[in-house]
Amino acid sequence: MRRLTAAALLVAIGPGLVAGPALAAEGDPIGATLSVVDIVTAAYNRDTRTLATGDGVRQNELIDVSKDGSTELKLNDETKLALGPGAKLLLDKFVYDADKAAGDIGVDLVEGTFRFMTGKAAKPSYVVKVPRASITVRGTIFDVFVKADVGSWLLLHEGAVTVCDERGRCRDLDEPGKLIRITNAGEVEEPAHWGKVDKSGLPPLDTSFPFVDKPPAIDPEPVFTGEDLIKLGAVDPVITPPRKVKNDPPPRRTKKPKTDTASDKPAKKKPVKTAVPTKKKPKPTKRASNDDAAAKAALGLAIGVGIGIGLGKVGGGGKGKHDGGHRKGPNNYTPR
Repeated sequence: MRRLTAAALLVAIGPGLVAGPALAAEGDPIGATLSVVDIVTAAYNRDTRTLATGDGVRQNELIDVSKDGSTELKLNDETKLALGPGAKLLLDKFVYDADKAAGDIGVDLVEGTFRFMTGKAAKPSYVVKVPRASITVRGTIFDVFVKADVGSWLLLHEGAVTVCDERGRCRDLDEPGKLIRITNAGEVEEPAHWGKVDKSGLPPLDTSFPFVDKPPAIDPEPVFTGEDLIKLGAVDPVITPPRKVKNDPPPRRTKKPKTDTASDKPAKKKPVKTAVPTKKKPKPTKRASNDDAAAKAALGLAIGVGIGIGLGKVGGGGKGKHDGGHRKGPNNYTPR
């Protein structure tokens, strides 16, 4: 018995029994051109064809726009793309189930300037690749400029994106009007406005993002124009630095105007008093120590004299009456 191939087996079982998104077969259109200016080609392997408005585009085809050309595409899930002069786009993968609005849609932005608008497929279905990074979208409109050997810049108009490098390190951009730069080394830089993003190697705004001031037909009323971006601060005006001359006098210092509001004045700091060691004055010694000693001596002397006088009166003053209980010897000596 001959063994049936997988394709023959599916036919034998019958259509409709196998559900799920269908991968577009090579050669089947996955979208079509809405407009073509100058020369736009589609190449697959060694087959190259020139596109005209309304022509279909196929999976794995490389769309190449001439330096003076442009084109706009619409894929089968309503995804819309605008390609500027010199742009190259690879329709990498297209799997879409219209009934479930599910699929797997991938495009590679190889070089040039683009506008990307998501279609009806679920947002996780989209993966937009640039050199050294990938972009996932959430209801999004954004522009991308890719320059070989320099880097890529993404300008968000609406929605949000997540940009991841080859190592899986990601940055989110959910503020319209800001940009993310992907360096040639694969580094995904922090989102910033036009005036602050690193523009090394990036052409002027009207060249790198031409759809800002010249909206494509797929987005005739864009969210931002160049003037809007300037007002939002995304594009800083060019400021000429002041002229510097060696002989110019130094700038005069101006005093700040005084305000009557007490709250505006900075609070004065109270000076911190440092403790200074003080010399203790010696307490005056009382001179009474000597005086008292002299007084005591005088008092003792006076008392002694007084006592002596008193005793004299008692002992020697009463000669006629008695001799104080002692007899005098010769020469009036009184023995003790």
